[in-house]
Amino acid sequence: MAFRQKVEATIKSYFEAYTDGEKHNDASIINREVSPDCTRQLLPRSLTKAFGIPGDFILDNEAYQTQFAKDIAVFAVGATITSNLVVDSEARKAALTSSSDIKFKDGSENLQLEFSWFFDFNEDGSKVTKVIEFCDKDSVMLMHSKVSADEPHVLDAKA
Repeated sequence: MAFRQKVEATIKSYFEAYTDGEKHNDASIINREVSPDCTRQLLPRSLTKAFGIPGDFILDNEAYQTQFAKDIAVFAVGATITSNLVVDSEARKAALTSSSDIKFKDGSENLQLEFSWFFDFNEDGSKVTKVIEFCDKDSVMLMHSKVSADEPHVLDAKA
């Protein structure tokens, strides 16, 4: 399988993990397409600033999974549509935009979540080694308020 096709399959499964993890109530599914040492960074800086965390804040797989477990108790990720995919086979990178339907379990109005994503991959494109999520700040803040109503969130300022 050519690198681009492998990356496309990995990305498809990466986004399906958000739905599958909630469907099976298994937060570990979120890490099925990432390398053990994968890191995730959230942008823009205005988002990290709003949470009182450094702009270079990095999440490892364990922290991301822990937060995802809290998230799936509050909402489900419905259909995710990806577009504008660009793959650089030589650099082993990809970029795309996504739009996901977020369905809150409290019955409140659904949310359309839009992100831009930047991925690094291993040699054959079968695992993601780094993720940068350029987030829809307003939507993330709303989701955070629902998820963290009574408990700390991974994005809350670190002591």
